[in-house]
Amino acid sequence: MRIRRRRRPPEPALIRLQLADALMERHGPVGPGSAVEDAARAAALLEDVVGDPATPFQRLPEVAATVLARYDVVPARGRRHRLVEATVSALQGGLLSSAALRGADGSDLAELDGFDAALRRRLADLAVVQVLDSGADADLERAVRFGRDDAAPTGSRQNGPAAGPAPDRSDDPTGRQARERLAMLFLLRSDQRRSAEDATAAIDLLTADLPTGLLTALDAEAPGGPKAPETPETAEAPEAPLTAEDAHTALTLAQALTQRHRLRHGDGGDDLARARTIVTATLRLAELSGLLTDGLRESAALVLATVPDEAGTRTATTLLDGLGTPTARLARAMIDAHRDRTTPDEATRWDVRSALADRRSLPGLPPLLDAMLEAELGRLAVRDEDWPAALAIFEAAREKFLGLYEAQALPGSREFLLGLRSGFPVLHAYALARTGRAEEAVEILEEGRAVLLGEALHLGRADLTGIPAEAADRYGRAATRVRALLSRPADAPDETSAADLRTARVELAAAVELVRSHPDGAGFLRPAPGEAQRAARAAGGPLVHLAATPDGGYALITTGPTATSGTQPGVRFVELPQLTTEALQRHAVAFLTAHHDRRNDTPAWRRALRTTLDWLGSALAAPLLAALGPVDRCLLVPLGPLGLLPLHAARLPGGGQALDHTVFQYAPGAAAFNAAHRLAAATGPGGRLLAVDDPEPATVPAELVGVETAEVAAHFPANVLRLPGPAATREAVLAALADHDVVHLCCHGFVTFDAPRHSGVRLGDGPLTVASLLDTPLRARLVVLSACESAVFGLDAPDEVIGLPAGFLQAGAAGVIATLWAVDARATALLVARFYRAWRAEGLPPANALRLAQRWLRDSTNGELTAAFPALHRAPAHLADAADLARWGEGRPYRAPEYWSAFVHVGA
Repeated sequence: MRIRRRRRPPEPALIRLQLADALMERHGPVGPGSAVEDAARAAALLEDVVGDPATPFQRLPEVAATVLARYDVVPARGRRHRLVEATVSALQGGLLSSAALRGADGSDLAELDGFDAALRRRLADLAVVQVLDSGADADLERAVRFGRDDAAPTGSRQNGPAAGPAPDRSDDPTGRQARERLAMLFLLRSDQRRSAEDATAAIDLLTADLPTGLLTALDAEAPGGPKAPETPETAEAPEAPLTAEDAHTALTLAQALTQRHRLRHGDGGDDLARARTIVTATLRLAELSGLLTDGLRESAALVLATVPDEAGTRTATTLLDGLGTPTARLARAMIDAHRDRTTPDEATRWDVRSALADRRSLPGLPPLLDAMLEAELGRLAVRDEDWPAALAIFEAAREKFLGLYEAQALPGSREFLLGLRSGFPVLHAYALARTGRAEEAVEILEEGRAVLLGEALHLGRADLTGIPAEAADRYGRAATRVRALLSRPADAPDETSAADLRTARVELAAAVELVRSHPDGAGFLRPAPGEAQRAARAAGGPLVHLAATPDGGYALITTGPTATSGTQPGVRFVELPQLTTEALQRHAVAFLTAHHDRRNDTPAWRRALRTTLDWLGSALAAPLLAALGPVDRCLLVPLGPLGLLPLHAARLPGGGQALDHTVFQYAPGAAAFNAAHRLAAATGPGGRLLAVDDPEPATVPAELVGVETAEVAAHFPANVLRLPGPAATREAVLAALADHDVVHLCCHGFVTFDAPRHSGVRLGDGPLTVASLLDTPLRARLVVLSACESAVFGLDAPDEVIGLPAGFLQAGAAGVIATLWAVDARATALLVARFYRAWRAEGLPPANALRLAQRWLRDSTNGELTAAFPALHRAPAHLADAADLARWGEGRPYRAPEYWSAFVHVGA
């Protein structure tokens, strides 16, 4: 509704607005990329207008409409974002002003009729524009708040976050648009948070806007699908009519259903089947109604491309026949890119690359999708061995991902982005290595590896030596603030928590720049040149990054100078042809699936483990050992799913296992290892033991309860704190961690693949999780996790290795020993006892002591085990005959790899 106003002289703000309009009109016919000075000047004028208190707030909706209309032609993304931000702030001020005027005596309320609704609508519009421009989680939370307020029924609006509208369907098209916009925001947030609940909220909103008769028809329309029972009403009524708006809503509903299917990993319903049904039915009804436009076909094809299968791919391909628009080419590219990551011939690959390149002509493409498509284009260039193009594309994608990453405040949002980026640094490094730039390849892998862990280490252990007190104090306060906010429970992060973290991160960035402004701080928190070489030198052996690609894997072997060999530092690129992405995924899935079902089918689990170890031996260990030559030790950084497999136990084609040839230890990355090595040097061997002793004794054989920790405690004559059974509460353990430099947790472990921050070990009154370690002060030489699955990390962002080892390294441990799968209690007790004897009594470094213990357990007879640790291993009572005892004594009960190879040493 146009607001009636008394005639008065034009204010300067309105003159600027009119001039901006004129400039943009002059720019408009020329098109983006030309007359840029007009667009830039208009943007500056609009910024002045929205920030000018002299601008009558009744004109603000018109200003916002101008911003929306001109948004795409403002040349610089940062400037566009500032322009929108200023407009949002002004509109919020206008909303408060209108509320104040409504409550003041003598106001001309007629002039304000409908003004609140107009402001709210513009706020919601502009908030969506901000999200598409910045990709920031704080902007998304604000957009959801504005969207909820706009979509709420009249009379229930509020300025704060709403509980979530559940409006009845209305014939008001503006209200329907508001609800559909809110549904799309819920879908964006469900992607970012990996939240099926947000996808459900979108489904509920979209379903409410479809007529009941049409929903019934959609659910019954698929060929061979279930038919709804006839009622007198449906039997007499004609086929449900379909409008263009209903068709759009139906396809968006199908998109929401496919998204919820992905988030639930296919569990919990028939969302995918229903989505296919809705797409098929919508297309058929649209054709019958004469509404099957090219745009509708493109939209349907994009939905089917989201979760492609053979039937959906065929339908989508048919829909796209004859369409050459950028959107159609994008849909076709997505289908081809998802089709098992294979492209049948060179012509098709080039068509896909061309389609992805066309994305720049799509208006309002969200930054995240832009970055992902850029990286996908780089992947195709690698497949074509077009190395110059691949390097240029990956560098552009890298910058876009880094910009998006910095825009996120919440750790979940950052983890989500890192998960989406996962795999692309591997290909970027591969392209660099193939063009003779192996040192740069290592730097790219390090930049994309364990990013969250690196940030946490900087927050807790930044070196401020030589920095003036003012700058050091400011950094310390900012880092403490960010660390405290990160440790706050965040199961349901809201706009406030995102905004708080964003503000804290801005202050932290300012503090970092202040430190860097001083001569001694120029390199503060910047990647240090030669980080990988320093790690190799500190480890006493080569540092090896291992990765798989679709065309074969590779190793980047970094060496540092040593006093004994005089080896020159450098990086070697070694190709591993059998280590393809497809082979790795096949073996990893079979391995993890068999382990998950091990209690129901133990023989299948053992076969899967042996098959995996045989493949690792031929595809990875044998060629790697040949390339390494004789070395005393090797520091491995396995990327992606490789980190879930026991590489040290790989069975070599000629016999034996990889650990028979050298000591293997693992690290999240070079920087993390160097931090751990410095801490190990500072703490020494450690002398104060915290031992958590079987909080759930029912999971341990009765004769072993307390025995393992007694063996461990014997190596620490004094300063031992044992927390047995119920005494091992979360509060007691967290309080004791800071006062002990060796931590031994003998308890039950668990892993949650979808939420790795909630993986942990079970204590007397609940779990000790990765999340609970975020703000735990710890300065330990070694943490031993004598627990099941304590080294397993999440799969959504595998290069972040989010799990208990990384959590303890982040909290302040120099080294961690953990397990990759559920281990036998007696075998674990024996291995742990032998490890502590080798480390504490014989003086071996932890990684060497673990290797000795593993080989000892594998090769020892019953007699040798009993002689070494009679409290842990005894002959069965029923073997009274000397001959039977002799035969039993010669047996090797733990030779199989499932008993000893699960243990890994991470860190220093």
